[in-house]
Amino acid sequence: MDVFQEVFPNLRREIAGKCVIDFGSGLGYQSMALAVAGARRVVGIEIDEQRIEIGRARITEQGLARKVCFERKIPNGLRADVILSQNSFEHFLDSKRILAEMSAALAPGGKIYITFAPPWNAPWGAHMAFFCRLPWVHLFFPERTIMEVRSLFRPGTERTYREVGLAQMSLAQFERTVKSSGLQIQFRRYDCIRGMNALQWTPLRELFVNRVSCVLRAPQN
Repeated sequence: MDVFQEVFPNLRREIAGKCVIDFGSGLGYQSMALAVAGARRVVGIEIDEQRIEIGRARITEQGLARKVCFERKIPNGLRADVILSQNSFEHFLDSKRILAEMSAALAPGGKIYITFAPPWNAPWGAHMAFFCRLPWVHLFFPERTIMEVRSLFRPGTERTYREVGLAQMSLAQFERTVKSSGLQIQFRRYDCIRGMNALQWTPLRELFVNRVSCVLRAPQN
């Protein structure tokens, strides 16, 4: 939850007494932190069954089972006041569909808080730094070469970026996804590498924006 509070300083006030969806909840740490911070109800959404089971065990151990639950998809009929998505959007292979699902689960006037890093064209956008320290390696070498070398460090059958869960989410693609959603942009922040944030206003922005954050609001009925 620390990243969210750094980007969105008023988050604790926004979630107080609210129903919150933690979209991409992982092992459940953030979902539990949201409950402790004052959310009335937290629903963590996670596609990995093993992580869900770990999260469920943790909320039981911490006495939070009445306030927090974990599901593979948003329950039918659930309407949340706030939806959070941290470091997940660059992995959504069908981002328009997923954002539409979030939008459909918002209560009137509800908000979606999104922050993710890095977008695809950033120096480490390929998430390959665990074996290669060359920035923009994915822009210099073809996908086949990158994946062949990756297999030496993480053996598996994956041969494409999509197969390892990388949506190649560029800044422009994210902006198109948001624009097509019909949601209103209430806040937007682009953080560039080494604090060079003025680069976000130049034609080089795709290469240097390292974190994308925004607040999207559902239209009032």
